[in-house]
Amino acid sequence: MRLKDKVALITGASKGIGRGIALGMAKEGADVIVNYFSDEEGARQAAKEIEKMGRRVLLCRADISISSEVDMMVETAIKEFGKIDILINNAGIAIWKPFFEVSESVWDRTLNVNLKGAFLCSQAVARTMVKNGGGNIVNISSNGGYAALDCLVPYCASKGGMTLLTKAMSTELAPYKIRVNAVGPGPIEIERNLREDPKFQDTWPPYIPLKRVGLVEEVVMPVIFLVSDEASYITGQTLYVEGGLLSYVPMPRAEFARSKSDM
Repeated sequence: MRLKDKVALITGASKGIGRGIALGMAKEGADVIVNYFSDEEGARQAAKEIEKMGRRVLLCRADISISSEVDMMVETAIKEFGKIDILINNAGIAIWKPFFEVSESVWDRTLNVNLKGAFLCSQAVARTMVKNGGGNIVNISSNGGYAALDCLVPYCASKGGMTLLTKAMSTELAPYKIRVNAVGPGPIEIERNLREDPKFQDTWPPYIPLKRVGLVEEVVMPVIFLVSDEASYITGQTLYVEGGLLSYVPMPRAEFARSKSDM
C-alpha cells in the first residue's frame, strides 16, 4: 500500500470525485478526514466504506470559504490523528450562467469556494506539515483552468487561478518538503454532470479523441500517484485527465481527407 500510515484530508468528499479520492486513499492505506458542507448523508456513507477497509475516518463539516471553519477543521483533525500528510483541495462549485447574467454574488461564491477555499485549506494544513517535516497538496482543477468553457466564466477564472496558485505554492513550500500539484479533470461521469445534462455521455465523445467521457477512478489514480513517493520529484505541475480534449481542435472539413485515405 503506497499510503500506509498517512493521514489524508479531502475537501468535498461526500460525493463525486472527492468521494472517489477518499475511498482510493483508504484502499492505499491512509486514514481519512472526510470534509463536507451540506451532504451529511453522503459523507456518512463514504465514512462507512472507509471503515470497512479497516482505516480510521473522521467526518468534518466545514465551509472552506470561511477561515474560522477551516481552522477548526484542521485543529479537530490534528487532535484526532496528530498530523495531516496529504491535503486534496477538491471542493468546488460550478454555476452555469451566460456572462451577462453572472451576478456579483455568483462570482463571489464561486471564487470564494473554488479558489479562496483552496488557499485557506492549504495555508492551514501546510503550517502543520512544516512541523511534521513535509507533505503533499493536490488541487483538483479542471479543463476549465486551461481553456474557456461556455457559460462558466467565474468557474474558469477560479480554476485558472488555481493553476497559478499551484505553481506559486509549490515554489514557496518546496523548502519545507511540501510538494504541490494539481489534477485537471475533463468530462467525468459523476452525479452532478449526469444531473445537469442527461445526455452527458453522448454529447461529449465527439469532441474527445478517446471518444468517451472519463470515470472517477481515472482521476483518482493520478491523484494517488502525485501524493506517493513515486512522484517525489514532481511539484508545481497540473496533470490534465481529459481524454485528449485539450489537445484537439475540431475540424469540420477533416472528413474529406479521411475519405481519400487508403489506411
